Amino acid sequence: MIKYDKFYQAFFISLFFISNMTWADQSGMQQYSPEQLTEMTAQWLRNELGITTDSQVELDVTPLDSRIGDKTCSDKPEFSRPYSSNSRQFTVNISCSKPGSWQLYLPVKVTEMVAAVTVRQNIATGTVITADMLQMEDKERRFVRGNLVSDPRQIVGARSKRSLNNGQLITMQDLCLVCRGDVVTILIDNSGLSVSASGIAEQDGTLGDTIAVQNQQSGRKIQTEVVAVNQVRVKF
Repeated sequence: MIKYDKFYQAFFISLFFISNMTWADQSGMQQYSPEQLTEMTAQWLRNELGITTDSQVELDVTPLDSRIGDKTCSDKPEFSRPYSSNSRQFTVNISCSKPGSWQLYLPVKVTEMVAAVTVRQNIATGTVITADMLQMEDKERRFVRGNLVSDPRQIVGARSKRSLNNGQLITMQDLCLVCRGDVVTILIDNSGLSVSASGIAEQDGTLGDTIAVQNQQSGRKIQTEVVAVNQVRVKF
């Protein structure tokens, strides 16, 4: 009887330790629902791409199918993305190696937006732009071509070089801030001295363009840079 008592005692002690080891192994496990993994992916991407609340970036993560059920992992899942992929559309890999290896893939779309000026009516070629013709809208940057107008006040008084349709994005290339034959203000900054004169534009020009202007007082033709509507600066 003594031998059997020792056997059962050892047996139950072994069961106790096995039970405790199993509990300890499983105590570190965490379960993640598809919804949690989707949100964790979005948060990881925000950090990875440096997206802040005031960024003009929209992040669209395709939610995981709820039918896949919860996933168990002994640590936090790992996230990765192919860095050589399309910067706008790619797939994020979620993986875990313990207790059992599993991987999931989430399609992601990143859209960079930009605030830009659009026209709120059809505008014919040669029309002088007024404030009521303009509005601000968010547009996808990939559709933007040319030198954007980010402030309507920059172009009020400019003239359209081509016809523009209602809702169309407007760029500096669509306008002449100074048009040939316009009377313009010539700004002269030299050695801290600032003076102005009037002149006649001999060419069309938009912001940053170099155009020839005839000084009305001296009759001289000078090279100037377009700096605003009907304003140029002498280039030294």
